[in-house]
Amino acid sequence: MSDSPAPVLILGAGVNGICVARELVLNGMPVWIVDTNDIAFGATAKSSRLIHGGLRYLEYGDFRLVAESLHERDRLLRLAPQFVRPLRLHIPVRRRLGGFIAAGLRFLGLSRTRLGKWIGSGGGRGLMTVRFGLWLYDLLARSKRVPRHSVHQTGDSGPTFPAGEYPWSCAYSDAQMERPERFCVALLRDIEVTAQAHATEFRLLTHHRAVLEGSQIVIRQVSVDAPLDRATSESVPRSRPPSTEQEQTAGHSERPLRVTPSLVINATGAWGDWTLKELPVPAPQLLGGTKGAHLFTDHAGLTAALGGDAVYAEASDGRLVFLIPLDRGVMIGTTDERFDQRPEEALSTDTEIAYLLKLTNELFPHVRIAVSDIHATCAGIRPLPYSDSAKTAAISRDHQIDRREIAGLPVWTLIGGKLTTCRAFGELVADQVLSLRGKTRTVTTRDRMVPGGEDHPLDQAGLEQELLSLAAATRHSVATCRAVWQLVGSQAKEVLPRSASRSPNLGKLVPLDSQNEAAPNLIWGTALPREFVRAIIHEEWVTTLEDLVERRLLLALERQLSPETLRDLAELLTEEKPGGPSVEAMVERTIQRLRKFYCRTDV
Repeated sequence: MSDSPAPVLILGAGVNGICVARELVLNGMPVWIVDTNDIAFGATAKSSRLIHGGLRYLEYGDFRLVAESLHERDRLLRLAPQFVRPLRLHIPVRRRLGGFIAAGLRFLGLSRTRLGKWIGSGGGRGLMTVRFGLWLYDLLARSKRVPRHSVHQTGDSGPTFPAGEYPWSCAYSDAQMERPERFCVALLRDIEVTAQAHATEFRLLTHHRAVLEGSQIVIRQVSVDAPLDRATSESVPRSRPPSTEQEQTAGHSERPLRVTPSLVINATGAWGDWTLKELPVPAPQLLGGTKGAHLFTDHAGLTAALGGDAVYAEASDGRLVFLIPLDRGVMIGTTDERFDQRPEEALSTDTEIAYLLKLTNELFPHVRIAVSDIHATCAGIRPLPYSDSAKTAAISRDHQIDRREIAGLPVWTLIGGKLTTCRAFGELVADQVLSLRGKTRTVTTRDRMVPGGEDHPLDQAGLEQELLSLAAATRHSVATCRAVWQLVGSQAKEVLPRSASRSPNLGKLVPLDSQNEAAPNLIWGTALPREFVRAIIHEEWVTTLEDLVERRLLLALERQLSPETLRDLAELLTEEKPGGPSVEAMVERTIQRLRKFYCRTDV
């Protein structure tokens, strides 16, 4: 270790920290990632799951950010097709004129003046304002991957809004990433394979805390005795089997791990200010997060009303809200309220739920969604820069880096950033790290496929045919092939045959909702093969049952999730990683967490 170059220490295993690590490892820089929780624990998993240019950012003159986002959107459509798909969105419009002057004042930064507040207080964006914004959006995109915008009379195309309230609708294209947690895992696997191939050091330590002691960073496992609702509590003293003898004696033992990094990158997102305090590194407040709540429903009427497209609507108070198809249901969001508490304490409130339902029912009065139709909710905190702006929508969504130094150790904090621009932000940070170390970039990710995107079908029809062929070749059900493909993309063609070879029962064709007696090869209530889940536990840095349920298998939002499913997974986790809490303790803890943070009272 003494002859190796000092690693870059990245705090935070969210999408921004992972993208920085990927850029650095690909260019030969050793990297450690440390997170007090799990991969993609924060805003990455609680986002609106959109890959978009940021249409409303145009009103604030953020042309560079919008253009960058649109170009990254198209890049992700090309390089991560297993996770990102085109999405058509519809904007219902109440009137022909209106909003143009208010938008102009926002563009000029005058929206907070007396005139700006008066003009911006009423009306809403009219047809001409929306059309101009969409024309500019298409111009900045210059995309050949998604269609340009169009304008329709209500009822002619797309969702049917009440014609008396919304005479027109405008349609435009962006994209959707339904499973950003799996996107993060795929990027980490790419890092791991690259590091092994080129003998570049890479370590990922989830459920660990880093503290500065003298000139060293000391890394310790997080205590299992911490309260459930703390960011530091989601761990048990059990982790991925160490891959090297050195790791056995350092990173995964009771003893703390000590390292003197060349640079610390604070990529903990909305936790950024708390991370600096806990290191400790003196700094003013850098972030001012806002909370976004989301609702999830599988209401058949609303799903049918959307018809596979999304809605981007303006509420009466001027906020913009999405209704987005998500797997077999609909996601409704989001709010944008200031939040000063620790990010892990964010919960969706009754007020937020009522607000989002009110707008949904204004858009689709013939459907009528009630609180009882919502089977899950969640809330996350955006890692926005600190601002005293009265309107949260006016806070910049751009990314930036704060640079400090303590005891000769550079500490950089990443501020802002979003799912769409994660690769570009990672590239920017990595280039500056390489420059600081006197190195130049040798490998770029601008055309690098995300693992699982290789040989991906071009459209949904092609994917369905691929799944049929895979089912025939592996003797798995189509439901199982689809469930695995959704998690690992085209790597399912390698994973499923491997699973089938391990168990003689995997050849049975079984329905999605089969119980264990009928499908002993599947996890209870799912289409997921047990051997596939076993491999995930071993290979994807799973530590707790919550890691497995929420961010590897993405079951937290699934209606069919049951205590039986949790018990089955807990027993498998105990088989593969003995020495942790009991099955009963893991199941009870996970149920408590699902009830508190996802409002899953049905589990």
